[in-house]
Amino acid sequence: MRRAAFICASLLVGCASLPKGELQTLGSEVVQEKIDFETLDVNVKRAKAAYATPAQIRTAYPKTIRVATPGGRDVQYFIERDDTAKVQYLSVRGTMDDKTLSEDFDAKVRDDRATKIPIHTGFDQDARAVWKDAQPYLKNGYQTYLVGHSLGGAVAAVLGIYMIEDGYKVDKIYTYGQPRFTTSAGVSQLGFLPLMRVVDENDLVPLLPPDMMVNKTFGPYQQVGPEVILLDGPNYVYLPSAAASELSLGEFWRDMGVADLKDHKLNNYIRRIDDKMVASRQVAYNARENY
Repeated sequence: MRRAAFICASLLVGCASLPKGELQTLGSEVVQEKIDFETLDVNVKRAKAAYATPAQIRTAYPKTIRVATPGGRDVQYFIERDDTAKVQYLSVRGTMDDKTLSEDFDAKVRDDRATKIPIHTGFDQDARAVWKDAQPYLKNGYQTYLVGHSLGGAVAAVLGIYMIEDGYKVDKIYTYGQPRFTTSAGVSQLGFLPLMRVVDENDLVPLLPPDMMVNKTFGPYQQVGPEVILLDGPNYVYLPSAAASELSLGEFWRDMGVADLKDHKLNNYIRRIDDKMVASRQVAYNARENY
């Protein structure tokens, strides 16, 4: 795990940033946002369940109608569907490991779609495989929620793009420790995506692929959507979409004495979210090291 953390940190050297004054202004602002940690808790446990066996998933979630690992992509997902309430959940397993962290960072435009969004090639291939397999089991018009951790979070977010483009009602996408799946050119087109990203303060994976991997046409890799940063105890940071993107490009560095992929594990996310269900307190991004 330490080797993977070293890979992550090494990739982050030389990241681009806004001028220091602008970063300080962004980081000192507190945009008040009451976060529903009970909902985050329910869904982080769905994300963890996606790592279980099909039998375990069906026992824990009796409304599950589909568990599959399609297209030889090693990405398991499961669908819960409540036909009475007309609600459905699709949760995707993450498989982020040393190999995943150091593999191809190529981004390609989806030429077969009207919206020409550049997307990380591997994540897009995974999302397409899941979408092809899942579509017969999903109901158009139902409230739809997508969930995923790590690579599974990136796949859930990309899957949300396909579903919305194909006319499905996607109410919210909850991701935990999600890596970047698009570039600055894609971010500018994804304002419609109802994505909520949750990250641990010391998790390196949300900064991958690093923004130093700049595509001459599409720009650097960049995060999409608002961000909830989990700190110790009741404390958290909330960053709206624009601030989250800019700060992750500039100041979201990690000290090697603190950062480790153990902070990427779901049990760590569950523990930190559980702390905030008792009491929660929003703090400024620049003040996060004090908590």
